Amino acid sequence: MQNKVYRIDLVLQPGVLRINDDGEKTFIDSPQNISALVKTGAFDEAILDSLNPANKDDLPKTLSIGIELHNNSNTLTVSYDTSNVDQGIKILKLLSDHLTDRYGSIVEYYRNDCRKAINIRRARIETSKASVASSLHKIKSIQKRIDELQSEIGLINNNTVALIKERDKLIGDSNTNNTLSSILYTNTIQQNLMLANTYKNEIEEYNAERENEKVTSEKHQNEIKEFQEEINSFKFKFDNIQNVQVLKKATRSAYPIKPNKRRNVMLAGVSGLFLSLFLAFFLEYIRKHRRREHQ
Repeated sequence: MQNKVYRIDLVLQPGVLRINDDGEKTFIDSPQNISALVKTGAFDEAILDSLNPANKDDLPKTLSIGIELHNNSNTLTVSYDTSNVDQGIKILKLLSDHLTDRYGSIVEYYRNDCRKAINIRRARIETSKASVASSLHKIKSIQKRIDELQSEIGLINNNTVALIKERDKLIGDSNTNNTLSSILYTNTIQQNLMLANTYKNEIEEYNAERENEKVTSEKHQNEIKEFQEEINSFKFKFDNIQNVQVLKKATRSAYPIKPNKRRNVMLAGVSGLFLSLFLAFFLEYIRKHRRREHQ
C-alpha cells in the first residue's frame, strides 16, 4: 500500500535592515538570493546532520525542498513533500533556523551601529546639559553681581545728592570762608560720579556677557532637542531591523498529495470511458466483419 505523502509549507520573508522616510524597505537579502540558496541545497547537509532520527533508515538521502516566489511580494513559500510529517516540519524549521543564523551577523552589525549612534548622542546630551547648567550658573552669578552694582550705584547717588546739598549750603553761607571745604565736597562728588559711571560700564559689560550666556544656553538646549530626535530616529531604525521572518510556521497540507484519490478516480473513469468506447467500436467492427464473411 502506497504511503500517504503530505506537503509541508513554510512562508518566509527576508529580514529588513532599514526603512527610509518614504516607508520603502531595504531587505537583508533579496528573495531571489534566498531562493537560490535553498534550491542549491546550501543548508541540506547541516539539516541532515541535525535530524538524528532513532532509525537511520528514516533519514532521507537527499532533500528536495521546493520554493516559490510570489509576484509583487517579498514573501517565499518553502515546501517539502514527505510521508513523515513530523520530520518534514522539523526539516523546514531547521531551514528557517539556518537562514536566521546566516544573516544574524549582518543584523547584529546594523543593530550595533544604531546602539553606538544612540550612545554617542546620549553622551553629547549629557555634555550639552552640563554646558546648559554652567551657563545658567554663570547667568545667575552675573545677575547677582549686576544687582550688587546697581545697589552700589543707588547708594553712591544718594551720597552724591547729600554731598551736593552740603556743598551748596556751604557756598551759600556768606558769613564763613568755606572754599577748601567746597573743593573737597566737589572732588568727592566727582569721584562718586566717576565710580557710578564705572559701575554702569561694568553693568553693561555684565549685561552683554549675560546675553551671550543666554545664547549659549539656548544653543545647547537646541542641541539636546536635536540629539534626542536623532536618538528617537535611531531607536525606530533599531526596532525595525529584523532577521528572516517566519510569516507562517511549517504546517502540513490538509489532504495528502500522494496518492491523489480524486485524481486517480478521475483518471480511472476517463480511462474506463475510452476503453468502453474502444471495445464498443471493436465489437461493432468484428460483427460487421463476420457479416461480410457470411455474405
